[in-house]
Amino acid sequence: MNKLFIISLVLIFWGCAQVVPPTGGPKDITAPKVVEYSPENKSTLFHEKKIDITFDEYVQLKDLSKQFIISPPLKYLPVPVIKGKVLEIPLNKDTLLDKTTYTFNFGNAVCDLHEGNAIKNFQYVFSTGTYIDSLSVKGIAMDAFSHDPVKGGFVLLYKDLDDSIPYKKNPSYCGQTDDNGNFRIDNIKNGDYRLVALSKGSGDYLYHPYTQSLAFKSDTLHLQRNDSLTLFLFIEQQPKLQLVKTRAVGKGQIMIAFNRPVDSIKIIPTNIDTTKPFTTILQYSATTDTLTYWTSYPNLDSLGFIIKRNNKILDTVTIFHIPGHMVANASKKEKKAEKPPSLQVNLNTSERTPYDYHLPFLIQFAHPITKFDLSKIRLMQRIDTIPLKSVGKPSMYSLLLSPTKDLISDSAYHFSIMPGAFTDLFGYINDTINTHFKVEEQSYYGTLKLNVSFSKKTHYLVQLLGDKGNIYRQDTVGGTSSIFYDGVLPALYGIRVIEDNNNNGKWDGGNYLKGTQPERVYYYPDKINIRSNWDLTQDWKVN
Repeated sequence: MNKLFIISLVLIFWGCAQVVPPTGGPKDITAPKVVEYSPENKSTLFHEKKIDITFDEYVQLKDLSKQFIISPPLKYLPVPVIKGKVLEIPLNKDTLLDKTTYTFNFGNAVCDLHEGNAIKNFQYVFSTGTYIDSLSVKGIAMDAFSHDPVKGGFVLLYKDLDDSIPYKKNPSYCGQTDDNGNFRIDNIKNGDYRLVALSKGSGDYLYHPYTQSLAFKSDTLHLQRNDSLTLFLFIEQQPKLQLVKTRAVGKGQIMIAFNRPVDSIKIIPTNIDTTKPFTTILQYSATTDTLTYWTSYPNLDSLGFIIKRNNKILDTVTIFHIPGHMVANASKKEKKAEKPPSLQVNLNTSERTPYDYHLPFLIQFAHPITKFDLSKIRLMQRIDTIPLKSVGKPSMYSLLLSPTKDLISDSAYHFSIMPGAFTDLFGYINDTINTHFKVEEQSYYGTLKLNVSFSKKTHYLVQLLGDKGNIYRQDTVGGTSSIFYDGVLPALYGIRVIEDNNNNGKWDGGNYLKGTQPERVYYYPDKINIRSNWDLTQDWKVN
């Protein structure tokens, strides 16, 4: 046999014997399609006990508890089940209202079995009457202060216009917000409605004050055509003042938290000898809903006290295991060897970072100070002393000092605090503190002229915001104004305006039963880019 012929046969059989893996084809990115509804979608005169929806492939349900919502709500929520390619929804006929259009909204819960491709905003609609109601309400729900979207919240419509209805009855129609805060309620009957939005709470459609945020439309929604709304949710302030939490934070330091801002608080100790000399200080937080009670009472292990407001007892508390007390059985040698700690002091100057000459020198303390001596604080330029003066009213927690002459950017400075410059309520004094720094070049900073205009005259808080939402500068204006920001660090900034209608210098939420809406908050839509040695003018028509 010809050798060439034999070799050819071997090559042919060897090639045929190789197993080549299949390419698999393109990835399935197609959502399932409905091939049959039983009864038909958008059926009228509906009186069935079960709904079957058949798809062209095997399906599954994802996050059904978060996405499945029926409008109007049913007394007994049906539990959909998957049987192969069929979605089966059992119904109890007795729960259906007469002459009512129902919308079964699955959101994105219906997906194919293998790739998880979802049918977007899948709905099944039917009517127990002779026609399908066709009106809709859509919009966006957001936090009233931050404007963050409210995810998974409920938007509720009530045919009953009584003020108390959200507290005690299910709505006539309902919708749910998506991850972007968007909502849409379809197949609504024309008429008058009360509209309320709630953050997701305890699993029902009722409003639970002080734990859920809500938004409401002040007037009746007269629905004769499709409507669009923006809803601002807030948490109502509980009218009754309550103690929320107390705990020992550190030596002689007790934290006392309330459910809302408070003033005129008095703390009366009940288990210590008040004839002994000691100091007590009550410190309010910036939001005034949390207090710190400081006491220099010696060797304090536990403290009982009565909390009073306007001469009325709010609560009685006992705090155990307060840090910083000396053990009762400690030896005399141990007590003698114990060295009192020094007072911790923080400065806003650093050897690593050039100093912003627009700012005063800020000195902050870990404990409240009871006395200070400015003669022990020095600012030096080479051998020259630059006198310092106090800025504003000194507090027990910080001190602002300003040089009496301008600082020069091409020169080095030495800031020093000598021992005993500050004494706190425990009698602790500071150690020596020395820091060297340089002043930032003037050309490093930029300026911003902000021209804000308003459609109505009231009190406004205009806030320049840092990159983490912190308030960099704040001004109060009574209407259209020009605000000049000098010496602004180069960075991206936001701008927020609060409509401070009651002129109390802060944002206030609303009250549902009183019909009070939260104070409006506005955010400039873009970031403001402040550059070094650059003058920027920005106009903003706020509302």
